[in-house]
Amino acid sequence: MENMGVITKVVGPTDWVSSLVITEKKNGSLRICLDPRDLNKAVRRQHYTIPTVEEVLSHLAGKKIFTIIDEKDGYWQVKLDKASSRLCTFNTPWGRYCFNRLPFGLKSSSEVFQQKNQETFGHIKGVYMIADDMIIAAETSKQHDEILHQVMETARVKNIKFNKEKIQFRVNSVRYMGHIVTAEGVRPDTEKVKAIQEMKPPNDRQGVLRFLGSEQYLAKYIPKEAELTAPLRSLLKKNMSFQWMPEHQKAFEAIKQKLCDAPVLQYFDVTKPVVIQADASKDGLGACLLQDNKPVSYASRALSSAEKNYAQIEKELLAVVYAVQKFHQYVFGKMVLVQTDHKPLESIYKKPIGSAPARLQRMLLQLQKYQLNFVYTPGKLMYLADTLSRATVDPPGSQENPIGDEKVIYEVNTLAMHPDKMGLIQEATKRDPQLRMIQTYLNQGWPKYMRKVALIAKSFWPVKDHLRYRDGVLFMGERIIIPASQRQNVLAQLHESHQGIQRTKERARQLMYWPGMSKDIESAVGSCFVCACFAPNNQKEPLKPHEIPEGPWQKVGVDIFEQDNRSFLLVIDYFSKYPEVVSLPDKTARTVIVKMKSVFARHGTPLIVVSDNMPFASQEFKVFAKEWGFEQCFSSPGYPQSNGMVERAIQSIKQLTHKVGKARGDLYAALLEYRNTPVTGLSYSPAQILMGRMLRSKLPITTDLLCPRIPINVRQDLQRAQERQKHFYDRTARPLKPLREGDLVWMQSNNCKERWLPAVVIEKCKQPRSYLIKNQDGHVYRRNRRQLKQRNQTPKTTIQGNTTYNGSKGMFVNKSDTHVIADRKPTYVTSHGRPVFEPVRYTP
Repeated sequence: MENMGVITKVVGPTDWVSSLVITEKKNGSLRICLDPRDLNKAVRRQHYTIPTVEEVLSHLAGKKIFTIIDEKDGYWQVKLDKASSRLCTFNTPWGRYCFNRLPFGLKSSSEVFQQKNQETFGHIKGVYMIADDMIIAAETSKQHDEILHQVMETARVKNIKFNKEKIQFRVNSVRYMGHIVTAEGVRPDTEKVKAIQEMKPPNDRQGVLRFLGSEQYLAKYIPKEAELTAPLRSLLKKNMSFQWMPEHQKAFEAIKQKLCDAPVLQYFDVTKPVVIQADASKDGLGACLLQDNKPVSYASRALSSAEKNYAQIEKELLAVVYAVQKFHQYVFGKMVLVQTDHKPLESIYKKPIGSAPARLQRMLLQLQKYQLNFVYTPGKLMYLADTLSRATVDPPGSQENPIGDEKVIYEVNTLAMHPDKMGLIQEATKRDPQLRMIQTYLNQGWPKYMRKVALIAKSFWPVKDHLRYRDGVLFMGERIIIPASQRQNVLAQLHESHQGIQRTKERARQLMYWPGMSKDIESAVGSCFVCACFAPNNQKEPLKPHEIPEGPWQKVGVDIFEQDNRSFLLVIDYFSKYPEVVSLPDKTARTVIVKMKSVFARHGTPLIVVSDNMPFASQEFKVFAKEWGFEQCFSSPGYPQSNGMVERAIQSIKQLTHKVGKARGDLYAALLEYRNTPVTGLSYSPAQILMGRMLRSKLPITTDLLCPRIPINVRQDLQRAQERQKHFYDRTARPLKPLREGDLVWMQSNNCKERWLPAVVIEKCKQPRSYLIKNQDGHVYRRNRRQLKQRNQTPKTTIQGNTTYNGSKGMFVNKSDTHVIADRKPTYVTSHGRPVFEPVRYTP
């Protein structure tokens, strides 16, 4: 095309860029077009008057010799100026190009083309044109040859080429714009009414209803309509058996004749809007061309055996393709309103072609040369197309420009699979009762309402329009529907790479489908023991800070830490941040209690002591707490963040100790300065907040600063600092779903080989985000929510090491499903009576 000068490479910026569209011509060659949907909204039409059929036919009276000529790539005969050319820029894999000639698809193309043709050939007497249809008519052969010579000479001068394959040369009868033009005169084209005239009589009550429904649509144009239809309406009476009698056949033939005669059937008027009704049934396609709500032409054909296996949405779009190709001479170059009772076609036609499945892409490409506007119309208002689709006349594949051999497309789908695996899926599909019911609905048609669908097939209702059957396999669009008996094997293969839930879902959605597939994948991946062993930590949750005490030394945190092979006890006040560090000869509960008593003797007994579990959860320490009158609050084991005040203070004391030791300084002097330094974000030191005064140190100080003073607004300042810390922390945190009694979970382990181990929730603890859990060995632990990951309760098919768990059987089986590994009984029953199955690890 570039060598021919039709398109030119574009390098610089352009205001408009359209998508590339490739359509196939009747002879198998390709036509390069653009998809100017957005451009058409901004293009102003030429509004050039196109002759009506009646105007042309009036000049053909008395003519005896005819020739019809078609220009080769007609639109490309019209050159564009530079500005218009740049507007027709389109994308390709090799860069951007623009059309130098008039492209197909622009809404003004037909009018521009008509004007140019009229300017070129309009002066030749005996030449008549409507859009791209040019007819030469003459009374004698000599006159005809002279006109043809002028046309050819003009074409030579203007460098216009004709398509020799489409020329009808010097004939005495031609089909032109829905009419048969002969030497004797003009008569209607019988092809327009063939679908009605050859319609077979109804064979049941529903068939009579459909026929009368289509007839009623045009009743106002039929004289004595009630009298004609009376015999047929008698068949609809209750308690009357259906018997087709001669009087019914006579009425049926009379009504068909009326539907094919004026004033019901009218001639096509190029100046009036065009409406196409297209519909597909399980056996055929029906179409009707309307103007002013009156039919211009009818068409119908049966579906081939391959087409009957199409998804419903494919059948509906096929009906539209059949309609526009059948009525090509009427609709080409005009804005056409397409009525369809299949609502998804509205949105699919507006989306980019590349987003549609392969077969729909092929059909949509063939529609690109037409200007169509899809409008959803309920089936009850489309009597004509619906009736024609159920009473087909033409045999399969009789349309003028067939869609093509779809078998090539679907051979790719089947041959890409190993024959053995293909055979397994075909056999499993044949035996699957659910999929057998789907096949029945595909062959006989889905019920109109979901409530009438068999319970076993209701899960396929949302995708019913995308289902099809071919070569013993069901497809949803381009994806294979996996039978139930093969799903656990497929899940195992999907998870062979042990990727996460989302990536496994994305992979599965490329290839296969079954109802509830996403949940099954979640169950399989979420129950995989191997994945759990290497799973990352949970997302951190929003910060839940400790409540700030009302005053000093009411709530303290305690912990034991190691430094230079020595043990120390740290006690820190949650209000003042004042630390007490005491050396421990050992870490027994008795020793820790003695040291804590010495600290409490100096500062008083607090109300609450926050600590970890050992040795503070011992019985001896509980007795101490009861005697001295304070409440214990324990952090979750393995989750030191819940006592973050102590943990942060330990880090600070350790750093101070390391630095002082490195500098060979005085540790106690350094600790004194630490207690005198203002708390970050406040203007008071821990000593001032706790004791109301500064502590005298080596640094010079005045007597006034050593006098006791009560700090003010300390609690408000601490509250603001705490809220600021929570604000920044929560920006990268999100809450985790709360757990319930009996939930199956993975428990975080300190073992580097198996980071997560299976367990079950026993109860929720009174501490925030804390749970009691039991592992598979029967041991009970307390863990924070962040240390627990929820796993599936009783999945349909879950993968665990070399085994798969079948929830419906309540047992673990091997992947080949040839023998039972272990019968499973509930190992734990919740307070609500719900059985819980503990996981079992299988060692071959």
